[in-house]
Amino acid sequence: MQIPLKDLMFEMRSLEPFPGVAARVLDLSAKKDVVPGELIDLVQTDPGITSKVLKLCNSAYYGFQREIASLHEAGNLLGVTTLVNLVLTSSAGKYFKDTNQTGGDGNRWEMCVANAIGSKIIASRHGKVDPERAYTAGLLENIGHLVLDRFMDSGMTAIRAVAMSGSSLIEAEKKVLGMHHAEIGARLTTRWSLPEVLVDVIRHHHQPELAGEDTELAATIHLAEILTQDVQMGAEGADPNALLYEVSEAACDLTGLGLSDLNELTGLLSSELEKARGFMEG
Repeated sequence: MQIPLKDLMFEMRSLEPFPGVAARVLDLSAKKDVVPGELIDLVQTDPGITSKVLKLCNSAYYGFQREIASLHEAGNLLGVTTLVNLVLTSSAGKYFKDTNQTGGDGNRWEMCVANAIGSKIIASRHGKVDPERAYTAGLLENIGHLVLDRFMDSGMTAIRAVAMSGSSLIEAEKKVLGMHHAEIGARLTTRWSLPEVLVDVIRHHHQPELAGEDTELAATIHLAEILTQDVQMGAEGADPNALLYEVSEAACDLTGLGLSDLNELTGLLSSELEKARGFMEG
């Protein structure tokens, strides 16, 4: 069966817009001379995001020895790019947690955070893209699953059947939905007016060689998704029949990393995720 394209488009339009403050923070952070104070003044116009950012700052993941009581203190300690990632993490969490409550994958938010942290780890390993920038892209790379998850009952059965007949998982999504989750994510982030580089790497993260803006960034977040899969499959209670995305050889070529490198990083990602569990569950 194939999900009608009109139903897919309706679900895209029905999602709440990305928080305006978060989108403006992304735009402002792209300026070369931006300082933390400018971002903080903008973030503080949204009390909800402000409180969530402070909670993230004080989580075990960042490991400060004392409580961070203000955004100005957080900005001075963490810098512009990390502050942006805190804002995006606090904003993206709402979408994925709402999806979990309505029948999507109960691990979806954890996968999102794992992709972000994994992207940062992989970028630090190969040194070809900024790790904090990789975190941003990795956090949002699977935003298209927000729409795909609306069709979990009917769609995933069909996707599994197509994948089991010999297609890759990404090809199966396209056959059943008319477009795969990466294209859905690119359309969503375009609707939300996020930066073109993010839209582009999200669209091409399963074929990073096709990315027009930053092939190495697209390759990095692709490998982070593979790393996340590896960690999940090694976890207690993992489904041995889970559908998995295939590793892109182009991503390995672009980053200079292979499967053996990813295997070495699974333990690090697992330990970093454990530190992040507090803000994932909050």
